[in-house]
Amino acid sequence: MKAPEFENIDPGVRAVVLITVAIAYPAWSFGFEIGAYGRLFYEKVFVTWSISTALLIILLMMPREHLQVPRIVWFATALPSLWLIFAMAARAAPDEPLFTHALTIMGFIAYLACFPYVIYMSISIAYPDLLRIKRMRGRVGITAMIAALFIFGYVIGINHPHLLTCEDFRVAGNHVPDNCTVADPGPGL
Repeated sequence: MKAPEFENIDPGVRAVVLITVAIAYPAWSFGFEIGAYGRLFYEKVFVTWSISTALLIILLMMPREHLQVPRIVWFATALPSLWLIFAMAARAAPDEPLFTHALTIMGFIAYLACFPYVIYMSISIAYPDLLRIKRMRGRVGITAMIAALFIFGYVIGINHPHLLTCEDFRVAGNHVPDNCTVADPGPGL
């Protein structure tokens, strides 16, 4: 089915929609996990690592004469791999709190900054015309939407006992938070 009204949408607006939708769930999920569990689950950083590493490998394989990659792109695509290396090293030195804190900060940066940037870069490589957002309003809108989804996820995460039961977490295959509501699950969602 064709939606003819969507054909005439400005490429800048298309970019805002695409980037926001691509980053919406990760932003929400990150906020929810921090709110409900007080921590970020490892698989979130591994998702970031796999996507960033895929883009890094693609960039390394592209012919250099046609590619001028800004340093920030190399940093954003390499940081999740550095995090992974440091995470393995942290196992060897588990009693070093400074190392553990640095690792946590790297994980947050990798997820909060690198992941959205890698999505942005992937879209700009695949559809460069789409990202010619001339108005600052579009960029601010994307940032505001992602921040709002993170905050909403966090608030819902903190207040999960009012929305979800222990059984909801169990059925989803998630860790059951200590403060979940033990109740009849009802018909479910």
